Amino acid sequence: MNKLRFLTAAVMLLLLLNTGTLLYLFLARNKNERTGPPGRAASGFIIEQLHLDARQQQQFAELRDQHRAIIRRVQEEDRRLHDVYFGLLKTDNPDKAKTDSLSSLIAAQRSLIETTNFEHFQQLRKLCRDDQKKRFDATIDEIARRIGPRGPGPGGPPPEKIDN
Repeated sequence: MNKLRFLTAAVMLLLLLNTGTLLYLFLARNKNERTGPPGRAASGFIIEQLHLDARQQQQFAELRDQHRAIIRRVQEEDRRLHDVYFGLLKTDNPDKAKTDSLSSLIAAQRSLIETTNFEHFQQLRKLCRDDQKKRFDATIDEIARRIGPRGPGPGGPPPEKIDN
């Protein structure tokens, strides 16, 4: 009888663990579906922080779609240039002029991404009323952190000083 009681308790415990695991996975998946991709989360953050009205949200959506289309094209070109650049490593003596040229073209693509981001947020700020511009100014650092490259962040090494 003790063996039967032990096996029953073990089966019940396993059923509870399985149910708990499935419930956890289900809830985690639903949470991820609600937040959506990072771009959508950033858009929601901007709309919420700036208190954009319906008209402004429509204008912002148009700006965002234009911005994404430009960034997508630039990133595709950046990937293509990287493929060619690192493809040069398949030779024993890569052409120095070609590597320098490709490196400059890659840098230009990165610069274009930053310029495009800057202009996008400049246009967004123009959509704002005066009270919203104050909110924009107060949150632009957080917005930039959300869209910027992933680095060490707070507590990491300080950025190098740029002398002009």
